[in-house]
Amino acid sequence: MLRRSPVTSWNPAGRLPQVHETAYVDQDAVVIGEVIIEKNVIILPRAVVRADEGNPVVVGEGGNIQDGVIIHALKGSGVSIGRRCSIAHGAVVHGPCMIGDGSFIGFRAIILGVRLGRGCFVGHGAIVTGVEIPAGKYVPAGTVIGVEEEAQALENVPVELMSFMEDVLAVNGELLKGYREMAARVPFAE
Repeated sequence: MLRRSPVTSWNPAGRLPQVHETAYVDQDAVVIGEVIIEKNVIILPRAVVRADEGNPVVVGEGGNIQDGVIIHALKGSGVSIGRRCSIAHGAVVHGPCMIGDGSFIGFRAIILGVRLGRGCFVGHGAIVTGVEIPAGKYVPAGTVIGVEEEAQALENVPVELMSFMEDVLAVNGELLKGYREMAARVPFAE
């Protein structure tokens, strides 16, 4: 469901999402306000992408926002998700936040006020707040990172997880194609 943001003192006109014609937003997802969904993005059921408090939320080309993800930003801030990113089931990305190209955010991970470099892997259930993580770093599942020293000490993404990240992108690319074809034929899910 695509919705205009409400009129507020900081947003006197309300804004509508902008969805590229090649993207797919599931009818059970909610996208509100100044959300920019670029080419070949898939947003799956129960995802919520809200840009009703802050600056734009941008979901970069070729990305996937999986079931139950919440993306939101504090008043006056935004979220930028780079190209070819996977935000997995139930994750929370809360701005101000920047996710670098080719990064993976695992199931139920929480990302708040973070600058995440290109090609990072944040494991399932990890919590990362208020830090900058360099490109290519690995946050193991369940890890809590909240100070710069911890962020700078992270190891590089293991090779097998780089392969996993590519597999997730490939699977969601096929799902995007299939869901777009279904949407073109049938107005509602079968």
